[in-house]
Amino acid sequence: MQYNMLNKKDSIAVIDIGSNSVRLCVFRGNMRSPDVLYNKKFFCGLGEYLPKTKLISKEAEKKCINSIIFFNSIIEEIKPNHSVALCTAAIRNASNKKQITNKIQKVFKGKVLTLSGRQEASYATLGVRSAIPRANGTIIDMGGGSLELAQITPHKIKNISSFPLGILNFTKEHKEHKKINKEINSKHKNQKIFYLIGGAFRTIARCYIYFNKLPFNEIHNLSISRKNFYELKSELQKIGIDDLQKIPKISVDRIKHIHIAIEVLDKVLKLSNCEQFIYPRYGIREGFIYENLPKKQRLLDPTEISLELIAKSRCRFLIFNKKTFAWIKNVYLKFINLKMSPNQLRVIKLSCIISDLGWEQTAKIRASYAFNLILNSPLVGIEQSEKVFIAYLVYLRHTKNILDQRVIEKELSTYLFYLSSDEKKLAYQIGCVLNFLYTRPSIFISPDNILSYPNIAFASSVLPAPINPKKPNISPLCNLNEMFFNFVLVDKLLTLI
Repeated sequence: MQYNMLNKKDSIAVIDIGSNSVRLCVFRGNMRSPDVLYNKKFFCGLGEYLPKTKLISKEAEKKCINSIIFFNSIIEEIKPNHSVALCTAAIRNASNKKQITNKIQKVFKGKVLTLSGRQEASYATLGVRSAIPRANGTIIDMGGGSLELAQITPHKIKNISSFPLGILNFTKEHKEHKKINKEINSKHKNQKIFYLIGGAFRTIARCYIYFNKLPFNEIHNLSISRKNFYELKSELQKIGIDDLQKIPKISVDRIKHIHIAIEVLDKVLKLSNCEQFIYPRYGIREGFIYENLPKKQRLLDPTEISLELIAKSRCRFLIFNKKTFAWIKNVYLKFINLKMSPNQLRVIKLSCIISDLGWEQTAKIRASYAFNLILNSPLVGIEQSEKVFIAYLVYLRHTKNILDQRVIEKELSTYLFYLSSDEKKLAYQIGCVLNFLYTRPSIFISPDNILSYPNIAFASSVLPAPINPKKPNISPLCNLNEMFFNFVLVDKLLTLI
């Protein structure tokens, strides 16, 4: 179901009418990585009595219609280019769905679409692809009235299925259990990664963050291993609902269903070779947007789009940032003979794009300010370790204590544990280069100097020496003193460019 209605820069209001809640999200900006202008939900319970009566109750219907009327007032104020309402399991399975959709259409001025189970699964899967372009595993989306499964690779989506078993109608005797077990065992058994979508699953993630005191208070790309899941399950069995309510960002409506989500994931682990659960930020709403983008737009890097937008509003030297990366790639890395993977180069490029962030702050707080701002930015298309890597590079670009590596790592130890020792070494090395380039006034006066100098002698005079495999004890940063303090020589070299 593709409408091809979205342009590169657009705005759209999406109302997600689920079995448990009705939510409005208004997106704007570049639709490959849109900003969320508005996000609000109401618990309406459309699917609460559906298993017994096959009907949506009058009370739930009234709550739903009133929610949409309220959302209409928001939409009219914001005036997005497009608006759509997506109806999922509760409405598609209700005997009175035509009556409900007609009432929704009367009060809602945009398109009203009732999704089939397969369409819902497809949008959820596309949402994962949009947020995690390299996703490779199985999607499991559990809402109030249905459960969707699909297999995803960077280039293909297959084995899409939907089952009328959700949080609100979950019973151990439900006839769909055998079908789901068979589906996982036959088509998803060997998948190492399961990507989790749905409010009940996110509640588990919130608990995991809380009990493990993780520095990141965000769910996107959070990974929970098999071992960590069972440790969390054991911890949750020890505490009551009152204690769970103290956990930030968890609602009472979600807490009462957490045991169901635990049971479902426990079953997944027993039926498959799953090694970890990963949480994407996006779901069916973002998947709907992704499908309605031109194919070329889908291939763009969402992280780069977001960081460029931040850079345009908060950084000074946009051209310089790009030329800095080009110089690091074409001169510095070749000089030290360091071969890097495409993804390593990508992360360094992303760091250069945002490297001037925090320039307007005082010198004392500039580094930490930029570091925390990047970590708290809602970025997709990037792993948590990569996010830390970028933040670390930008911190190093600003810090006055660049030579005190041990002091810096101790200060940032809460986050740097996400990086391996090799990643920390690389980040520090490139961060030192960024620091040097930004502290040379002559480079800012003529940014083209960075790319125009053809003689490798310039690099050898001011940059760290290459690693000598015959002398492993020699650090690649052994020439830092020369790099930062022999300014007279550097200035003379720059005048020759």
